[in-house]
Amino acid sequence: MRLPKDETGQTLVLVALCMTLLLAFMGLAIDVGLLFRARRNAQTAADAAAIAAALDYKYNSSATSARTAGKAASSANGVTDGTGGATVSINIPPSVGPFAGESGFIEAIVVDPSPTIFMNMLTHKSSLNVGARAVAGTGSTDGCIWTLAKSGTDVSLTGSGAITATNCDIYDDSSNTSTALTLTGSGSITAQEIGIVGGYKETGSGSISPTPVTGIAPAADPLAGLTAPPIPTGTCTSCDKSFSGSSNNTLSPGTYHSISNTGSGTLTLTAGNYIINGDLKNTGSGGLILGAGNYTIGGDFTTTGSGALTIGSGLYIVGGDLSLTGSGSLTGGSITFYTEGSTTVTGSGNMNLTAPTSGTYNGVLFFQSRTDSSAFKLTGSGGDKIQGILYAPDSPLTLTGSGSMNVSLDMITDSMTVTGSGSIKDTNYSVVVNPNSVLSKLALVE
Repeated sequence: MRLPKDETGQTLVLVALCMTLLLAFMGLAIDVGLLFRARRNAQTAADAAAIAAALDYKYNSSATSARTAGKAASSANGVTDGTGGATVSINIPPSVGPFAGESGFIEAIVVDPSPTIFMNMLTHKSSLNVGARAVAGTGSTDGCIWTLAKSGTDVSLTGSGAITATNCDIYDDSSNTSTALTLTGSGSITAQEIGIVGGYKETGSGSISPTPVTGIAPAADPLAGLTAPPIPTGTCTSCDKSFSGSSNNTLSPGTYHSISNTGSGTLTLTAGNYIINGDLKNTGSGGLILGAGNYTIGGDFTTTGSGALTIGSGLYIVGGDLSLTGSGSLTGGSITFYTEGSTTVTGSGNMNLTAPTSGTYNGVLFFQSRTDSSAFKLTGSGGDKIQGILYAPDSPLTLTGSGSMNVSLDMITDSMTVTGSGSIKDTNYSVVVNPNSVLSKLALVE
C-alpha cells in the first residue's frame, strides 16, 4: 500500500496555531500594559493624597480634615474613594512600614480595580485590583539664614564679634563677585554650610568656616507662599486713653484711637481683641501688660521706659513702627508681630520672646511686610531667649550683640549686618525647637 505524500494545508494549520498563540501573548501584553498604566495612576493618586493630607494636618491638626483633603486630592488625580470599586484610605499615623505609629507622618493607600480584556477570556477575571501606597511627613530645612538681595553685600560682619550657626546653612543670594559676603576685623562666621551666588572677602584676622561655596544658584524665598494677615478696622472717635499717674489702670477689649501710659503705674489691657487706630505707647517707669488676644495698631507701638512689658499670646499687627527699646524686661510667649514699618527690638533688660507652635503663623515671631524695606534692628545681650522665625524679605537686618547672645532664629531678610563685640550663637529653630513650623518641608518618605 502506498502512503499519500500530499502535505497540502499543513502550513495553514501551523500558521493558525501560531497566530492563536501570538494573539494570546499580544493580549497578555496589552493587559499587562494596562495594569502598569493603572499602577502609575494609582501611585500618582496615593502621592497626592499623602501630601495633601499631611499639609492639611500640619495646619489644622484635624485627622478628619486631613482625611477629607487627602481623598479630595486622590479624586482630583483620577481615583475616587467608593467609585467603581476604588478605595482610598488615609492612616494617621501610618499603619505599616518604617514610619508605623510615628507622629508627623501620614499614609495613603489607594486600591483601584483595573479592567482586563484578554485575561477575562482565559481566566474569567473582569478586573484586577491595583494598589499603591505613599507616606508623607514633615522634614526640616537645613537653612537658618537666607539673605535675598540679588546685588551688593548681603552678609557683613564687622568687629570682634561672631555669628555661629554650626547646625544649619547660610544662603547668600547676592551676585556681587567679590563682596557678596564680607568679614572685617577679628570676628568669625561659622555655619554647617555657606553658599554664595557671588564671591566673598575677608579683611583682618577673622575666619569663615567652612570655606564658602561660591557660584550657587540663588535660593528662593522659603516663605514666599506665607499669606499676610488681613487687617481689621474699627471706628472710634475721641477714644484716646492716656495715663500719667502712679496708680494702676485697666482697659477692656474694644476699639480705641490711641493708648499711652507715661506714669509709674502699670497699665493692663485685659485678654481679648483690640483695634487701636493710632499709637500704643508705654514711655514711663510703669509696666504694660497686654492680655492674650489679637491687636491691630494702626500707628506706632513704642516702649521706651523702664517698666516691664508683658505680651500675651496672639497676633500683633502694627501699621507703623515697632520700637521695643525700654530698659525693663520684655516677655512674650506664643506671639507673632506683623509690621508695616521699621522694627527695633532691644533687650537691655531680660528678653524672652517665643513664637507660636501652631496655627497659620506657626513658628513666626516677626513678619515684616514684603513691600516694606524699612530697617530691622535686633539688639540682645547674654541671657536673652529669642525663638522663632524672623521673616523680613525686603528689609536690611542689623544684629548687635553685647555679650554671648543665644537665639533659635531662622532669619529670612534682604541683607544682614552683624556688629559689636558680642557673639551670636544661632541654632536652627525649625529643627531644634519646632520641626512643625511653616519653614518645615513636607516630603514623600515612602
